[in-house]
Amino acid sequence: MRALFVTSPVLSHAFPTVPLAHALRAAGHGVRYAIGDALNAVTEAGLHAVDITPGLDYTPLWMPEGTDDPMHVKDAGVEFLAELFGRVSGAEVDGTLELARSYRPDLVVHSAAQGAGALVAAALDIPCVELPLGPADSDPRLATLLREAMKTDYERHGITGTPRTTVRLTTVPERLAPLLPGERRPEHEWPVRFVPYNGGGVLPGWLSRPPAGRPRIAVTLGSIGAQWGGITVLASLMAAASKIDAEFVLTLGGGDAELLGELPDNVRTIEWVPLAPLLETCAGIVHHAGSGTLLTAMTLGVPQCVIPDGSYQQANSDLLEGSGAGFATDAATLGAAECRRLLEDTALRTAARGLREELRAMPSPAALVPALEKLAA
Repeated sequence: MRALFVTSPVLSHAFPTVPLAHALRAAGHGVRYAIGDALNAVTEAGLHAVDITPGLDYTPLWMPEGTDDPMHVKDAGVEFLAELFGRVSGAEVDGTLELARSYRPDLVVHSAAQGAGALVAAALDIPCVELPLGPADSDPRLATLLREAMKTDYERHGITGTPRTTVRLTTVPERLAPLLPGERRPEHEWPVRFVPYNGGGVLPGWLSRPPAGRPRIAVTLGSIGAQWGGITVLASLMAAASKIDAEFVLTLGGGDAELLGELPDNVRTIEWVPLAPLLETCAGIVHHAGSGTLLTAMTLGVPQCVIPDGSYQQANSDLLEGSGAGFATDAATLGAAECRRLLEDTALRTAARGLREELRAMPSPAALVPALEKLAA
């Protein structure tokens, strides 16, 4: 079997697909990626990829002239998501189709916001597997809205049909499904365990040792949020850190730590570190409510405090609070009280550990392979 993975050109969209790609490879199947930006996220995972948009500047697609940064658009619903990713997906259709016609896959696997995947599966009349990354892109209306946004791309390639079969995966436990966005949850979703993958790397020596005599709290804004001055939203937290008997690990993610002023002695900064190994040593995490960060912390049973700021982050925040494994707050007032709650709230910790067991009980990507083989056949 040959599987073509088509993902949006963003690290946070490519990373969650890698465990399933590895599972297929380990079972002896062929895997190839069609991806533009974030190509290195795939190739550094030991997987084969084709750059479907060589030389393309994605900036005008993400932020057309006169528009705001899509990461921080307030109240951005599924319609906004479809318009944004429909525009990006449309630019990737030609390269993806060219690759698919030469590679001749039996199956397409695509991230939920990557509309080129469904288009290619329809063009080749093969099955299609849709992989939502988390709560934010799990709205069942997204696929239809994406197709509407890409109407001209379907028309110029003469594609009027749909994929032979479409299967939708979910990484969210059944108990929490009612908390997901969308008026009606689709039936017959295939559950699959979220396996944290944030890239490989050499772990620093301090990470192999537990923090000396005090708990550790991770602080991150993901791979994008800290850039272009965004790291300043953590100013209130950093000002309060010295009042907490804990070690804080702040991942900079391209942000400028100098914008936060002089940091307390109990704050350790690092540009980047794989999130899962870091969280294995942490008693709590403060983050931006990104899907990958949210699910990684849930999988490891770590209590969470999130500071959502528009776009997809609110859906993730709602799911977290509904699970009981974390809470949301305003970045401007985030301080010692919230950190103490992360460390001391017994109910929060119990809920986080219970959710971890629910997630671990879901079928692994490897367990899903036989069903995908049958689907492709």
